[in-house]
Amino acid sequence: MKSILSFKKINYIQILKIAIGSCISILIADFFHLSYSSSAGVITLLTIQNTKKETLLITLKRFLSFLISLIIAYIIFQFTGYHPLSYGLYLLLFVGVCYLLDLEVGISMNAVLATHFLIESSMSYHWIMNELSLFLLGSGIGLLLNLYIPKNIMVIKQDQVTIEDNIKDILCQMASSLLDPIRGSASKENLEQLNDQLKEGLSRAYENMNNTLFGDVRYYIQYMQMRKDQYHILKRIQSSIESLNTVPVQAITIADYINHIATTLHEYNNAIDLLEELEKISDSFKSDPLPVSRIEFENRAVLFQIIHELEIFLICKRDFVVALTPFQIKTFWNQSK
Repeated sequence: MKSILSFKKINYIQILKIAIGSCISILIADFFHLSYSSSAGVITLLTIQNTKKETLLITLKRFLSFLISLIIAYIIFQFTGYHPLSYGLYLLLFVGVCYLLDLEVGISMNAVLATHFLIESSMSYHWIMNELSLFLLGSGIGLLLNLYIPKNIMVIKQDQVTIEDNIKDILCQMASSLLDPIRGSASKENLEQLNDQLKEGLSRAYENMNNTLFGDVRYYIQYMQMRKDQYHILKRIQSSIESLNTVPVQAITIADYINHIATTLHEYNNAIDLLEELEKISDSFKSDPLPVSRIEFENRAVLFQIIHELEIFLICKRDFVVALTPFQIKTFWNQSK
């Protein structure tokens, strides 16, 4: 199963971009009679990344390292000549500067371009322009091709639906477990599944943000993070339920309330009404007769802990909604409806 899933995750579009883009770069370089035209294809290959922002950032870093490479190569080759020892000294200085300035991504590409100066034993204007043209051509084709990256908004929205459905199922199972602890294992499996879904959803949310050059799309990251926080709370509630020795009478009220949370769970619920209702339930429990045995006391304490965790669970959602900007509500909530 894992091999099948990993096979499906192959980015076929990126593979096509690399193959077609590298080919186009070499053809254009040959058309303009650039020497070492195959290097343009390699630069295109190295330029195409998984996201637009990553592609732009790496291209910028490689251009800065290209300029540094030219300066260092010119100084070294002019004073020490064009031989392997000179190239070794060039690498010593160039690689060191790149690591110092966090430009490591440009080391391999520029080191190859510098070999052209070594082979030609020249850093004349002609050869400098040849290497600059190779760089601009290869990077330009890569940037142009990577402007098209299919949006995964619909997939993220489906992730949201799947996650919310799973949380509803978990809550309903927990409500049943409060009244029948033997059934508690079912929600454990769903919790593991929810954790996997949240990892996938958060990864896609970050990918979407890095593929959006303009506009604020952090909403989906905030949403997934909120659900991730709720996941950890659900795990603690599950542990509390498993520690119950008996089923106190108050468990019936809490189970009904958990089922109510499940039926009202959705992206736009600010949880304020649910928090007010939970406060009333908590206050009513305080007026109940005190426990008469140690077991009853321990189970009552577990129920109060569950109520506390449910409150934190709902506060997570309330705080998420409160933190949203008017732009986010208008853009992403209207878009989802």
